[in-house]
Amino acid sequence: MQKIFFICLSFFYINSIAQDTVKVKVALTADQEAENAYNVGLEFVAKKEYIMAIEQFSKALSFKPNFDKAYTNRAFSRYELKTCDAAIEDYTSALVINPLNTDAMFGKAQSFYAINKKDSCITYLNRTVLIDEKNNKAYYLSGQINFELGNYKAAVSDYDKAIAVKPDFAYAYNDRASAKKMLGDEDGAITDYEKALSIDSKLFFAYNSLGSCKRNKGENALAIDAYNKAIALKPDYYIALNNRGTAKLNTNDYTGALSDFNAALKQKPNYILAINNIASVYIKKKEYKAAADWADKAIQLDATLGSAYLNRGIAKQMLKDEDGACADWKKAAEFGVSEGKTYSAGLCD
Repeated sequence: MQKIFFICLSFFYINSIAQDTVKVKVALTADQEAENAYNVGLEFVAKKEYIMAIEQFSKALSFKPNFDKAYTNRAFSRYELKTCDAAIEDYTSALVINPLNTDAMFGKAQSFYAINKKDSCITYLNRTVLIDEKNNKAYYLSGQINFELGNYKAAVSDYDKAIAVKPDFAYAYNDRASAKKMLGDEDGAITDYEKALSIDSKLFFAYNSLGSCKRNKGENALAIDAYNKAIALKPDYYIALNNRGTAKLNTNDYTGALSDFNAALKQKPNYILAINNIASVYIKKKEYKAAADWADKAIQLDATLGSAYLNRGIAKQMLKDEDGACADWKKAAEFGVSEGKTYSAGLCD
């Protein structure tokens, strides 16, 4: 009996100790509550769950109204949800609290760009780099704007600055290449496209652009190789399919060219360039009725496509329709195709 009694007492003693353990909940300060909500918001941003992120950043601001980083990240979340006006409001609030917040400055510029307010965008990009001269994203976006405005030399300068800050900036190399191409610097463009691809071999559009530069230089085999790589990465890339078809046409591979143009049309049925290029193939094959029909399809889709009028004019001439040919060549000249003026001047009244 004593043994049993001892066991019972031991049990009672242990339970008495357990019952004496009390958990005390410590109240958090407003700043701590704000930081906790902010950190949860960042986790949602990382998962691209922007609605949930906005809720958490709003919660953080309810505890700490002068929390500029919460405004900045709520703005970014709203920008990602394409509510750019709301994003701009939040970025503005962040900058009122902290005028040196370059994340908010750049974000505001990016939001203005998204709603096509380029002047306002440029203003905030300039403010960003004035404070943070190492902001490669700001230089890059400035380059995009200058490229779109046709200011290609300025775009090259902007991309130079972005690359100086971030030497492995593949997109900046790619876009600088495009600006150089527009300036007629094919060799410089090729060097930059190749550099971009050495950094990121998944840039399918860079392979396509590289192929076009090679094709422009008459290096059709190298162009086809570049287009092959673009299409391998993106099999539905109708632009590269059309471009590869053009390179094949340049090498008199009519079967391969037709296959590529038709493949492009399978991806985009009303792709006018491919339709007109098929007309070009049939002219090369001396199948003039088919050429005229395909050129006519292109003109029906775009009545200002000068190259289609040129093709149809050639086909009509070979079909003995001299008046029709002259009318088409004059149309081609009207829409900026110099060969149309040459043909009509030599063969038409």
